Amino acid sequence: MRQLMVRQKKILDNWYKQHREELHQKGGGLWFDIATCDFFSCELLSKIEAINDTEILYQEINRYISDKVMAEKGGIV
Repeated sequence: MRQLMVRQKKILDNWYKQHREELHQKGGGLWFDIATCDFFSCELLSKIEAINDTEILYQEINRYISDKVMAEKGGIV
């Protein structure tokens, strides 16, 4: 399965709730990238990978967080 699983999305939802303000302050989110995000830890990524690691996991995480930001800002998702 290449898409994020429900358990992975729940982890990302919790992370997003905790870091929403930091993302908005830094102007990030619309083009979110875990590689350049200082507060997306290796431990968190490992936890998500342990559930279901795919070759496009990084892109799926980036897209999921970007979609959440767009939805909050009134964008079309």
